[in-house]
Amino acid sequence: MNGPPALPLIGHLYIMVKFTTTEAIFHNLRTIGDKYPSPICIHVGPLVHVFLFNPEELQIMLNSPNCLNKSLHYSFLRVDLGVFASPGHIWKGQRKLLNLSLGPAILNSSITMFNEKSAILVNQFEKYADGIEHNIYRDIAKCALDIIYYTALGLDFDMQRTDAGDYYLNLQDEFMDLIAKRMFSPSLYPEFIYQMTKSYKREQEMINEARQLTDRIMQERKVNERLSTEQFSNESVKTDIGRKKPMNFLDSLSKLAQYNEDLTREAILQQVDTIIFAGSDTTATTVSTFLLMLAIHPDVQEQVYQEVMQVCPDKTQSVTLEDISKLTYTEMACKETMRLFPAAPIIARVSNEDIKLDDRNTIPANSMIIGAIYQVQRDPKIWGPNAHLFNPDNFLPENAALRHPYAFIPFSAGIRNCMGTRYAWLVMKVVIVYLIRKYRFKTSLDMNSLNFKYSIIMKITNGCLVSLEKRDESVVGECGMK
Repeated sequence: MNGPPALPLIGHLYIMVKFTTTEAIFHNLRTIGDKYPSPICIHVGPLVHVFLFNPEELQIMLNSPNCLNKSLHYSFLRVDLGVFASPGHIWKGQRKLLNLSLGPAILNSSITMFNEKSAILVNQFEKYADGIEHNIYRDIAKCALDIIYYTALGLDFDMQRTDAGDYYLNLQDEFMDLIAKRMFSPSLYPEFIYQMTKSYKREQEMINEARQLTDRIMQERKVNERLSTEQFSNESVKTDIGRKKPMNFLDSLSKLAQYNEDLTREAILQQVDTIIFAGSDTTATTVSTFLLMLAIHPDVQEQVYQEVMQVCPDKTQSVTLEDISKLTYTEMACKETMRLFPAAPIIARVSNEDIKLDDRNTIPANSMIIGAIYQVQRDPKIWGPNAHLFNPDNFLPENAALRHPYAFIPFSAGIRNCMGTRYAWLVMKVVIVYLIRKYRFKTSLDMNSLNFKYSIIMKITNGCLVSLEKRDESVVGECGMK
């Protein structure tokens, strides 16, 4: 396959060892993607990595039943019993029931809580309306935590107005930085080597701290008692599925555990950890980056604001599911944000058998396959010569119809796609409505000054630095007049 020259035994390790930070390694891999066409083969010692950033190839890989297993790297997260990273044969048994926990019924019943938590965020932003630039990510992340704890677990910890939110985010950020560092350090892949490092010791300390909170959740919801006293048959679970009975994530886990001996208490802990991280950090990263894009592009911000005021003119008005469906330009701007700044810039699978891409290229069994989402979503051959620029018109229906459906996959795609896509869209749009109708966002940053780091989630190292200006109350009133 395509790619830079490989050396005997070490393969392409020489490319990685000369860089000392994950930012530099991630940048270098992107540069290789710009130089060579897909597929690219990178040998990390004896390990074969095949990078794909061609939509047709990504479609083949993501829809192959021989590509359901996640790569070795996912095991570093210590949640390989959870739906996010579990092996394919375990994942298949979990997915169907757990889908109910984020299905339309439970989400529709949670829309009131989305509004309440977004209103708190608006009030929290009051302290930033001082003309000074602030990094707004953490406030949005705490709001996202509030929402996911309630939606998935049925608990309200008020993360935005207590120290609990900062405590959790500090743990999460440090843990993700450690895991990203290990991902780009192949010498630390063997577990027995990694366990001799300070990073491993610190990692275990953080996992134990986080688990104390998870234990508290399980105690409050009396999960342990339910596991020992409730009896559900396989047939009763199938009946619930058929009726689409709404259950939150933790309820679904408790019921699934009654007839699935693989779903141990440890597995439930890992599932809870997975849903909290996956349901909060990706959403918070996308919303904060979206607001930064509006600050950099005031013309787009104005169009989003005008649409929001047509749909939800009163700043105290709750956002309904019907309102959300009308925010078409806002959704286009969100999609353009996710195109340029996908929260998950890469996805990785392992092939169980040979996978034929075309007449020239076949991926061997047991290869690690990297879907380079970042690369395909910025490819000038797909998105035109201005692919690096922010332009929501890329998602006008007539433009989207001309592209391959796998040219834009921020939520992954195929058989093992993201189960929380609809959840993410609802949360993002509700939060955006509340913030954009109250504040105008400005920034001194521009597109050329933005730098990135890969810490499982791709983030802007500059921070989402914006200044807030309260919008004219009289304008809101005029827009709200019939």
